[in-house]
Amino acid sequence: MLLRLCTIVLPVLASLPLNAASVTGVIIANEAVSSSAVNVAAVDQVHTTNRSGLTDLGSVGGAQNQMEETRREYEESLKTYRQLAKKEPETYLPQVAATLNDLGILDSDQNRIEKARKEFEEALQTYRELAHKELGIYLPCVPMTLNNMGLLDNAQNRWGEARKEAEEALKIYRQLAQKEPETYLPYVGILDRARNRPAEARRAFEEAMKIYEPFAKQDPDQFSPLVERIKKLLTHLPK
Repeated sequence: MLLRLCTIVLPVLASLPLNAASVTGVIIANEAVSSSAVNVAAVDQVHTTNRSGLTDLGSVGGAQNQMEETRREYEESLKTYRQLAKKEPETYLPQVAATLNDLGILDSDQNRIEKARKEFEEALQTYRELAHKELGIYLPCVPMTLNNMGLLDNAQNRWGEARKEAEEALKIYRQLAQKEPETYLPYVGILDRARNRPAEARRAFEEAMKIYEPFAKQDPDQFSPLVERIKKLLTHLPK
């Protein structure tokens, strides 16, 4: 059974303020991000469902078979959720969007660019509609999907589109950080850094540090690695 709902399952967008893993995954992936135009959407693609460990397979053929099996699972789930959403949209439209997002990532990994784009676009439209009705639950899913679209556009040298998607994602993360700084400030810092805004990035990271350092004293195993990674990101920013 695939897990859904980005605010519950996402390893890097979970809205749990005491879960260091909710931010660590993004920060690990972005410690080496440069400020060039190519990195305007420099955050790893985010899955809204659990995904099989493809990189752990012993052969290329095995990995390909696993990816196709994953694709079939997603496509079957999508078909089912679309049917269910006709009768209970409030319950099943989030599952439709989440599955579309993961199919988009799978297709982009396999260079099925236009198919991935359509899946991300439909997922984004669905999340926007859901956020209009339940802002607190679904708004975080909008920048997550914008980021995935931005990475796809960036890889295709569609830098104008990628910049727009990164800017909108950053704007939403700033909005979210006003209410939940412990969860979203690192995202603001990462996107500011990717957009070559070092002063704004430094402010976001330093404010995040003030929040996380007391947690690290209480639970060093969970939060100390996160604090150290934010410190490392700060050392790469001009003062």
